Amino acid sequence: MISNDYWLKIQNIAENTRLIEQAQAKVDIFEKLFDSLQTKHVETIVLPSFNPIILLLEQYYKCTVVASQSVKYSWQSSSDFVDSINDITEPVDIVLALDEYLTYASSEQDQRDALAKLKNITGGTLITTLQDYKNAAPHKRNAVDSITSNDHVVVEQNILDKINRQNWQTHIYFIENQRDFTVLDAENRRTMYFKQLAKYSSDLNGTGFTVQKNLLYRGFYKRSYEHIITLTF
Repeated sequence: MISNDYWLKIQNIAENTRLIEQAQAKVDIFEKLFDSLQTKHVETIVLPSFNPIILLLEQYYKCTVVASQSVKYSWQSSSDFVDSINDITEPVDIVLALDEYLTYASSEQDQRDALAKLKNITGGTLITTLQDYKNAAPHKRNAVDSITSNDHVVVEQNILDKINRQNWQTHIYFIENQRDFTVLDAENRRTMYFKQLAKYSSDLNGTGFTVQKNLLYRGFYKRSYEHIITLTF
């Protein structure tokens, strides 16, 4: 998952007005999706990793986030924050595993285990996001994406594993005030294909799998769009 350190640094460069506008646009997409789901009324939501949209969601839903207390206090969130998914003991209506959550793994077994943990707390629907690794292969791109905000630059670089071409590492660099340079710890990543996720879901007795048409998600300070996928158990 995207690290807590990433979100703490992002807060330093975020323009509050623009951030809220972006968050609202994302929340509008998910609320539209909530309304289309044939499930009970949504009251409880879990985010297995932090995302700024929680600041809006928590105004209408009871939310729990798996992230550090430092992120909670820094972003001034009123939601419950826990250290681990294992700390969540009651199923919730919606699990929102965004920002390609299931690609933050080193092996297929890691991905299966992560999905199983999400399934265990999902009382209704799991919503996640993925890029199209079959047709676009974004992890194989050598280009370095950079996004500038005022005097700050965020650089994200993907370095493909030379032995296992399904694995790569994501390196993120922050340049602040044109002089201060911060390097975050590298994140191990692994491809996740739509059919692969459908198979893992089926193995966990999933009852539904849908790649949503005409609904795309783009993370904060990201360039690439991700497909929104709903799974029911």
